[in-house]
Amino acid sequence: MGAAKTGARKAKGTGGAKVPRRRARTDEQKQSRLADILDAAERLLDDHAYRDITMTMLAEDVGYSRTNLAHYVASKEEIFLLLYVRSLQSLFGDVRALFENRLVKAAEPPKPTDLAKAAELLAPVVAKHADFGRIGALLAGIVETNVTPGRLVACKATVVDLLQRGSDLLAGAGLLPSPACASEFLLGLSCYASGLYPAAHPLPIQVEASQAAGYPRQDYEQALQRYLEVQLAGYWALEAAAQGRVEGGAG
Repeated sequence: MGAAKTGARKAKGTGGAKVPRRRARTDEQKQSRLADILDAAERLLDDHAYRDITMTMLAEDVGYSRTNLAHYVASKEEIFLLLYVRSLQSLFGDVRALFENRLVKAAEPPKPTDLAKAAELLAPVVAKHADFGRIGALLAGIVETNVTPGRLVACKATVVDLLQRGSDLLAGAGLLPSPACASEFLLGLSCYASGLYPAAHPLPIQVEASQAAGYPRQDYEQALQRYLEVQLAGYWALEAAAQGRVEGGAG
């Protein structure tokens, strides 16, 4: 999965050779070390199932000892929680670059063609950030269950901030009727991508069984695009229905 991106990441690896490093002292050094660890986790997740990745593998990939690794993160789950948050931050930056200028400039509500175009633009951006879906699928049941309370609160606070900023962005671009609708839309997208990603990227045993049974396989990006278009149009339809009820009541 993600062969081109995987190859690029592997070029940064240490090949398992431990490079002697002094313990980070400054905040800048600590952030640099942590970024190295998250990069290693992302590389390993390209080639291994989450359950097969160990702290020893992570330490070897980044060139640390297990003891040194423990100075920066408390568990494997903590690493992947941070990687998920980093993916959200990167995704927000890419979406902001798409929609920071108001997309729908005509009268409200937007035309179906405007929403279809927005979905067409947004789907490949979401699909590019694989960790949004693949770690999202593990988040509630696995990743968040073995992290320190302080780390979990900090990460969730970052997610809340991104959710608020993303909601304002999409509503401001004219894609959704209000920030409240946009917030609900983004939460739904997170759940959908988390369920869709593993189904669209099955393991070999699942591929074999699906082929034998004639079970259909979805394309991740195409399914995202269709979902986004339907959801965007649906929120405007609900808004129109609500407005009609208000006007009917006033009459």
